[in-house]
Amino acid sequence: MVAVALGAGPACERGDLQPDNVGGGRGGTGAGSAPGMGGTAGTGSGGAGAAPATVDGGIATPSGCSVIATGVRQFNPCGRTTSLAYSPDGRFLVAGLQQQQPNVRVWRLSDGALVRDIDGIGTVTYDVEVSPDGRTIAAAGSPGGGSEAFTPDIVKLWDFDTGALLRTLPATSGFYADTVGFSPDGTLLATAGYVGPIEVWRVSDGALVTRIPYPTSVHNVHFGPTGTQLIVGGVDGRATIWAVPSGTQLMILSGIADEMADAAFSPDGAEIASTGPGNSIVLWDAKTGSIIQMLAGHELYVSHVLWAGPDRILSNDWGGTIRLWTRTDGAFHESAGFLTDGQSLGIAVAPDQQTFVAGGVNQSGVEGFVFWSL
Repeated sequence: MVAVALGAGPACERGDLQPDNVGGGRGGTGAGSAPGMGGTAGTGSGGAGAAPATVDGGIATPSGCSVIATGVRQFNPCGRTTSLAYSPDGRFLVAGLQQQQPNVRVWRLSDGALVRDIDGIGTVTYDVEVSPDGRTIAAAGSPGGGSEAFTPDIVKLWDFDTGALLRTLPATSGFYADTVGFSPDGTLLATAGYVGPIEVWRVSDGALVTRIPYPTSVHNVHFGPTGTQLIVGGVDGRATIWAVPSGTQLMILSGIADEMADAAFSPDGAEIASTGPGNSIVLWDAKTGSIIQMLAGHELYVSHVLWAGPDRILSNDWGGTIRLWTRTDGAFHESAGFLTDGQSLGIAVAPDQQTFVAGGVNQSGVEGFVFWSL
């Protein structure tokens, strides 16, 4: 096992920010929280603001969005968007929402039509993922109700084509699950949430493959490109890498962000991009664990960091700023910025890496998501 502490990295140049102003006002803070909620064995608060809605039990339920606008910079007021995912063929968009069920929605991108509503998880679906073969939707979330007791109904799988529930996985991450991640071949699904452990399941029958104890909440898990490694962003200031299926710890990257932590392998597995201290982005050598570069620019918690090809990284934050980092002359520089007027949680890159979609808020304080060109 390799353990690496975060130290001073090389200075990085900050590119010109090119804002695409889209709209509206929401922010939030929380220590060790689920997205925008507050509370890894602690408390916190999100901001205010809601889409035009009916209200049931205090949870907003946006109406409409039977058709979305897929053009660049066109805002879709479809509710608080906690997660977004494209189908592998790029034909569909799946959103996880914070609202009463149904809180997983599927749109066809050719005409923006709503294809299906799926129940999702309780009062909020924190994460949605589509399997690499496009046949299964996985979701993690919280049943709501204010209890912090263990509940088994926080990770579910549905058939993509019909919306039929395939199974509920008996995840043991407490009262919510925050993240799901398919292996590259789609045979395994990793889950984690409010409390340890991290769990890896066989998708075909829901059998538990391995359970990895973890001392804190976990916000994000991602498989590496070979499917034999799992990288975990916990709220203990570490990114940890584990062998799959053995569950053996391979590396610790110490000093990453201790809130909304995320870390992901590059497409070739040679590098890791993570959230870092002071809302920075940190680039690591995946083999040695050494720091390659630190990227400064975000002012609030970074929700996610994801690769858009081998030389581009996207990151979004709780102030509604999305930054594009592009590698030129061997180093990453900020090449573009995109703005909403409030907290950005869900974000996804299209399979062709020509566009991306991100959650946010418009100028009227309405929550939803918007598309941009890369």
